[in-house]
Amino acid sequence: MRYRLLVADIDGTLVNAQREITAPVRAAVRAAQARGVRVCLATGRIWPSARRFVEGLGADPPVILANGALVYDFARDEVWLRRALPAEHARAVLRILKGHPAVQPHLYVDDRVYIGQMNEITEAYQRKDSLRAEAVGDLADWLREDPMKILIIGPPDALAAVVPEIDALPFAINHVFSEATYLEVLPPGVSKGEALRAAAAHLGVAREEIIAVGDNLNDLAMVQYAGLGVAMAHAPDALRARADYVAPSNDEHGLGEVIERFILSRAPRDGTDAS
Repeated sequence: MRYRLLVADIDGTLVNAQREITAPVRAAVRAAQARGVRVCLATGRIWPSARRFVEGLGADPPVILANGALVYDFARDEVWLRRALPAEHARAVLRILKGHPAVQPHLYVDDRVYIGQMNEITEAYQRKDSLRAEAVGDLADWLREDPMKILIIGPPDALAAVVPEIDALPFAINHVFSEATYLEVLPPGVSKGEALRAAAAHLGVAREEIIAVGDNLNDLAMVQYAGLGVAMAHAPDALRARADYVAPSNDEHGLGEVIERFILSRAPRDGTDAS
């Protein structure tokens, strides 16, 4: 199979634990692009946070943002797909979260992030995502327009306690874990897989010609959609079980190994199969 499109998650996939793009990964991406393969990124981040990785890698347009709520052609400044969360649904979730003080909701409206008040959770989030969140008081009362998503950050057990209450709402809520401490509430029907489907149709690329690489459950839909779905070695069991191939970890330049094996047709350096 000649692959024409490679789509990779950022955190835990493209970058290592220090959130750096390693030299082997960068070199492999450039070699793939030199062969005519489009290399795109798909992330839960919004454009102001994702931009430095897109530009630092020299990735091709489009970029999939907010876990699939937005597909953005940054070269032409064109939006290919945009879906928002109904404001009334978002407010219902935010009201639930008031009863869970161990978690912190982050409300994404366009390219900005809003919180109720600053705490240690948001301070760590700002450092990680290189974003500044704006405190506006009661989020449910403040919200007037449809947001892109709600990112809920907290301890895994606290997030687990939130899920049944969200699921008990009288309308369907789309939610997915992007990290053990990140629960994302997304617009209906939104996923990286659906965004990849839309992007591929726009580009005229068949799903059999796509490689998708990710490391967490928010990557599952795109890994399942692609002709070759790849999970990183440190991915949850549920993702690795559904992947066609399991790559070395991000600290072992796993994305570069995928490119060498399936696009550049080179055997792994140690001659072993990471799956």
